Amino acid sequence: MILKKGKITLRTTTPDDEELKALFQNADDLLNMSETRVYPNGMPTEIIFRIEKETTLIGEVRLKNLRWFNRKAELSIIIHKDHQGDGFGKDVLNHIIEYAFNKMNLHRLEAEALEFNETSVMLLEKLGFQLEGRLREAKYHNDKYWDILRYGLLKSEFKLESELK
Repeated sequence: MILKKGKITLRTTTPDDEELKALFQNADDLLNMSETRVYPNGMPTEIIFRIEKETTLIGEVRLKNLRWFNRKAELSIIIHKDHQGDGFGKDVLNHIIEYAFNKMNLHRLEAEALEFNETSVMLLEKLGFQLEGRLREAKYHNDKYWDILRYGLLKSEFKLESELK
C-alpha cells in the first residue's frame, strides 16, 4: 500500500526490510526508536502461561509487549467463567507479578481494565496498580463504547500478599 501527501510517501514494508535496517545502524540513531530495532532477534515480546487447576486448564496469563531494554511488560489474564470468583485471579497475578519483578528483573508492569469490569478494577488496585490513564470510548462492547482504564505498577511498589498481612 502507498499513501502520498505532498512530498511525503508512506509505503508499507516488513520488519526485515534491509534498506530500512541499513538506515539506522548507529545506536544513537535508535535512541528514540523501538527497542525491537536495537534488539531485533531472540528477544520474545510475549510469554504465555497456562493456568491449570490440578490437571484442568482454566485460563491463561500473559506478559505481552515485553520491552527488555525498558524492563517492562503488559499483564493480561483470562480465567474461564466456571472458575471466576474463586480467588484464582488474585493468586495467579501475585505469582506472575513476583516472577516478573524478581526473576525477570522487570521494572514496570502495565494492565488494562474495562471501566464496567469492577472486579478487575478492584483486583488491580488491591495488588497495588495505580490508575495512570483513561482511553475514552476505546472499546466497543454490547452496542456501547466503554473507556479502557490503564494501570501501572513499579517493582518498588509491589508487596507480596504475605508482606501485607
